[in-house]
Amino acid sequence: SNKELNKLGISKKNLLIEGLSESSLATLIKNNVFEEFEVVVSRFGDDKVQETHAIALSEEQLRVQRDIMNGFQTHNIMLLRGITGSGKTEIYINLIKQALDAGSQVLYLLPEIAITTQIVLRLKKIFGHTVGVYHSRFSDNERVEVWNGILQGKLKFIIGVRSSILLPFDNLGLIIIDEEHDPSYKQQEPAPRYNARDVAMVMGQLHYAKVLLGSATPSIETFYHAQQGKYG
Repeated sequence: SNKELNKLGISKKNLLIEGLSESSLATLIKNNVFEEFEVVVSRFGDDKVQETHAIALSEEQLRVQRDIMNGFQTHNIMLLRGITGSGKTEIYINLIKQALDAGSQVLYLLPEIAITTQIVLRLKKIFGHTVGVYHSRFSDNERVEVWNGILQGKLKFIIGVRSSILLPFDNLGLIIIDEEHDPSYKQQEPAPRYNARDVAMVMGQLHYAKVLLGSATPSIETFYHAQQGKYG
């Protein structure tokens, strides 16, 4: 109905695109032809969950997932080594679901080059509006929206590059660091200089969260710690 449409309103931007000048619009508002009101609109849209079913895992993926869950009983940090395309992402998705269902926040760290539209769209289809994406390509306003979304409890799951480790989490349950060997996790310039992978491990300790490192080619130090039993 017209009443419902009036509640939704028309974007000022759309009116100006149609050729209406700012002064003409101001006159129409002044004469009560139009009523002006402000609403807060997300820059990321309102993504709905489209895929609620669990990801079907192969026998090998199920075995690996069980090994990870069992490993977390005795280790806070686990290494998942698997070649590219071997199905690590599906395992991540199931683990993320479990952590979110338990009421925890989740951080999924990816190297700069790995945050592609494809992976973001896939995860948003599954997790919908509870997902926030944090990347240096975004404007300050978009990043502030993600920051506030975490503070307000709207965003439970963040996909981000190294700087997302500094977001105001208060209840992390799972941190996934994919391609943990990647040099883009190191902040060189400007200061503060840090390795997001190592900071994530400290964050894991502070939040009593589990940390999963994933890589086809683990870094020497990570592989050594896994062989020595420090990591699962």
